[in-house]
Amino acid sequence: MKKSLLALAVLGAFAGAASAQSSVTIYGLLDLAISKGNGGTSGAGASADVMAGGNGLSKAYLERQSASSRLGFRGTEDLGGGLSAQFQIEHRFTPDDGAAAGTFWAGRSYVQITSAPVGSLYMGREYTPAFWPAVKTDPFGWDGVGQVGFAQYARFRSASSAIRTANTVGFRSASFGGLTVQGAVGLGEAVNGRDAGGNVEYSGGPIYFGLGFEKISNGPVAQAGNQMINVGGAYDLGFIRPALYFASTKTGVGSTAKNKDIMFALTAPIGAGKLKFAISRMDPQGATNNETHIGIGYDYALSKRTGVYVDYGQGKSQVAGLTVNRAAAVGMKHTF
Repeated sequence: MKKSLLALAVLGAFAGAASAQSSVTIYGLLDLAISKGNGGTSGAGASADVMAGGNGLSKAYLERQSASSRLGFRGTEDLGGGLSAQFQIEHRFTPDDGAAAGTFWAGRSYVQITSAPVGSLYMGREYTPAFWPAVKTDPFGWDGVGQVGFAQYARFRSASSAIRTANTVGFRSASFGGLTVQGAVGLGEAVNGRDAGGNVEYSGGPIYFGLGFEKISNGPVAQAGNQMINVGGAYDLGFIRPALYFASTKTGVGSTAKNKDIMFALTAPIGAGKLKFAISRMDPQGATNNETHIGIGYDYALSKRTGVYVDYGQGKSQVAGLTVNRAAAVGMKHTF
């Protein structure tokens, strides 16, 4: 009897050790807002990306999300010898009607192996390296009617396929005193072309700096050869965090169209919340065709997981016939 109890105790110890070496986390985000727009037709800023139909929100009040609601799973396993394996899959949906995204795992869908002192080699669907200098300087984080969002890409790729690539093989380095490098190739499988890019980032104390590059080859005629260089930086002074961002792209057939975007932004803690402000100017092909975007908002934390927000965005284009696009949103966000 004593031998049986001892055997059970040993097996229990091994089972506990095995479970401690691996874990799976379920996480998610639910975001719903009441939004209202003036029905403007300008394509600047958020109008092409957040507002319904790409031509501004309807003049009616709409229930919609500002951030993309999601349900995700991520896990890690210790392989021994300083190696570990990770995965992440993320589903996107609209909570106001329960509809799933057209691509079920539309967020992230990758597996990777990591060496703690070196970095991670990953494969699957993942954000491109050039996305990070953009999103880390947009105070809205590419969410809501106030976001700068795809204007930061200065017409590089389209809104639906700009920030992630499928069939990707990439490498993220470990942090060396706050300095990291990343490189990735989206193989495209002869559909979207081969998308290659990289970045160098520094994040230490109050400083953030990022430099990214991305180029498309062997794709559709209108995209083959398209390329982007972007750079962004921010400095947290405690009472305010100013940020600057710049992107230069070559797009279109033969990559002859030269475009640029410049943005100034800031965030500032106020009470239990955070003030957000951004102003962006995108010049697609000359001063007579520029687009401007202004966003302002305030996030208020009710708890570590739940918050409310109010955002306002305005886009304006110099293209004849396009009207100023304005929209406001009041919403609630819950993470788990």
